[in-house]
Amino acid sequence: MKSMFFTGATGFVGGQALMRYVDQAPELHYILMVRARDEEHLATRSEKLLEFVFGDRKEEMRERFSFIKGDLLKEGLGISDEDLAKIVAECDHVVHCAASVDFAMALAESRKFNLDGTRRVLEVCEKMQREGSFRRLDYVSTAYVSGSRKDVVSPNELSNHALGWANDYEQSKFEAESLVRSWRSQGNPVSVYRPSTVVGDSRTGATSNFNVLYWPLRVYARGWWNMMIGYEDTPVDVVPVNYVADCLVQFSLDDECIGRDYHLAAGPEKICHIRDLATAASSYFNQSYPKFVTPEMFWKVYQPAIDKNASPAQRTLINQGTVYMPYFVRSPLFDTKSTEEDAARLGIDPVVAVTDYFDLLFNYCIETDFGRKKPKAAGGEAAHEDALEAGSAPASS
Repeated sequence: MKSMFFTGATGFVGGQALMRYVDQAPELHYILMVRARDEEHLATRSEKLLEFVFGDRKEEMRERFSFIKGDLLKEGLGISDEDLAKIVAECDHVVHCAASVDFAMALAESRKFNLDGTRRVLEVCEKMQREGSFRRLDYVSTAYVSGSRKDVVSPNELSNHALGWANDYEQSKFEAESLVRSWRSQGNPVSVYRPSTVVGDSRTGATSNFNVLYWPLRVYARGWWNMMIGYEDTPVDVVPVNYVADCLVQFSLDDECIGRDYHLAAGPEKICHIRDLATAASSYFNQSYPKFVTPEMFWKVYQPAIDKNASPAQRTLINQGTVYMPYFVRSPLFDTKSTEEDAARLGIDPVVAVTDYFDLLFNYCIETDFGRKKPKAAGGEAAHEDALEAGSAPASS
C-alpha cells in the first residue's frame, strides 16, 4: 500500500483527521508537510504535533509518520529534492488541507497561501503522475466560496452570482477551488470538501479553534460588549469538527467518492439562527440579551462615536471583531444531500444541530478560558498561524 502525502496537519481539522486516519487506515504511512525554519525546528514541531494530536498514544504512532519541511509560500513547496523523491516514490494519495484563514489579510497575501500554494500542490501531484503513481487528490475548500449568496448552494457549482465575498480569504479560496476544478476537468481524480463554520466536537465541546462564533461569544460572556451587529433571523450553518473529520477521512479512503463534491455542513434543516445563539449564551453566561443593530446603523452612528470616545484597547477589540460581522448578516445555505447519502452509506452518524450542544461548547470555553488554558485531553488548517503556534486554528477549510 502506498503512503499518503498530507498538508495542514498542524491545524484544527487536519489534526482531527489524522486521529481518524491512523485507525481507519492502519496499513497506511503518512508523510506530513510541516512549516519549519530548519531541521531542528522541524523536529520540535513534529514532536509537538504528535503530542498535541495523540497525547498518550504518541509513541505508538511515531512510526506511522514521516515529517518533511515545506511551505506553501515557496516554489516547489520548499520541499528538498530528497523529500520530493520520497513523496513520488512512496505516495499515491494527496490530502491538501493547509491554508491561511486570516480574514483580515489582503487579497494579494491571501492568494500567496491559498491560490499559489494550491498550484504548487498540484505540481507535486503532476510529478507523482509522471514519475511514480497517483490515485487521487482530496482538496479542502470552504463552503464560503459561495460569497454573499442567500440561496441554497449546490456543492457541484462554483459561483457567487457576482455578489462578492465577505473578505479576501473567501475570494482566494474561490480562486483556489477554481484551479483545482480546472485540473479535475482535465481528467484528474479529485474530490472537493467544503466545510462551513466549524466548531468544537458535538460530544465534548472540545476545540482548538476560537475564531468566528467564538470571538463575539468571548467578549459577550465577559461583559465587554453587548451589541450584535447583524440580524436575529440570520441563519448560520455551524458544523462540529468531529463530523467534518469523519466525513473527510472516510470519503477520502473510499474510491466511490473520487470526483465528487461535498458540503461538510449542517445543511438547511439543521442550521441555527443568530437569535438561538444569543438566547442560549444569554442564559448560560448570565448576561442580558444583546442589542441588535444593523451594519448600516453601526457604521453610521456607533463607529464614529467609538472612534471619538473609545480607548485604544477598545478600538483594537472592535476592529478585531468586525471581520466576523458578515457571518452574522448574510445567510448562505448549503445543500448537503450528497454528503448525507455517502455518510449514511459509510456508517457515519448524522450531523448534530448546534442547538443540541451549545452547552458543551460553552462549557469547554469556560474550562479552557477560551483557549488560554490547556485542555484536559489532547485535541488537534493553517499554513499561516496554526494551533501549535498560536493556540487556535482556522474556523473553516
